[in-house]
Amino acid sequence: MEFETVRIEGEGEIRHLVLNRPQIHNAVNAQFVADVTQACIELDRLQDVRVVIFRGAGKSLCSGADLKAPELNTTASIDFSKAGARMFDLLTHLSPITIACLHGYCIGGGAVLPAACDFRLAGQSTQLTINEVSIGYNLTWHSIPAVIQLVGPARAKEMILLGHTFGAEQLLDYGFVNEALDDAALLPRALELAAEICNQPPWPTFSTKASINAYTKALDRSVQHLDHISTALMNRSANSATARETYFDKTPRKYIDE
Repeated sequence: MEFETVRIEGEGEIRHLVLNRPQIHNAVNAQFVADVTQACIELDRLQDVRVVIFRGAGKSLCSGADLKAPELNTTASIDFSKAGARMFDLLTHLSPITIACLHGYCIGGGAVLPAACDFRLAGQSTQLTINEVSIGYNLTWHSIPAVIQLVGPARAKEMILLGHTFGAEQLLDYGFVNEALDDAALLPRALELAAEICNQPPWPTFSTKASINAYTKALDRSVQHLDHISTALMNRSANSATARETYFDKTPRKYIDE
């Protein structure tokens, strides 16, 4: 099956889910979300697939929201939040084992999509920024629990609330990624790890992934409904608009009493 913004490569046990908008660092728009969603559904239907390598074409994994995408009203922003959450959940719960290769910009949604994967490898060019709060939004896609599960609550607050940028070595130190490598070694290492996974018996591998996900994510949905409610609020907030308009400024922001 062909897609507009992603592509599926490979055959047999190992496939690649490649984000394919390299001219704009694989930025996220509605078509991107729809394509990743459908690609996950297609990959889950292929019974011979053991491993999916999640990576980006070009200079980055994913630079976050497409700044040229149409501005959404409140209802549309809630719908987009729900669509993103479905995409994130499908990637999280794919039957095959997933390996994310991080390089270049990993911003916003592009920073948290790797958290939906089972293994994460970061190239030295990686610049990961979870900037939703900094631009006046809450972090959606049901992804806050996934970040907490990787780095713990204190580090998650640091990464999400402050919106700092992190390189490969710091992400490794925090536990967000499994390995930090030279960019040239990313794909060879992912293929090596994929081969090791494929050498394990299929059903124990699939069932163990499902069991670990079930245990660690048992309470995730207890807060997920707030993603969409908060999105509606942030879409109408004057202070959130100020944050977006001044994100690239170095001057202190002035907020009002809402």
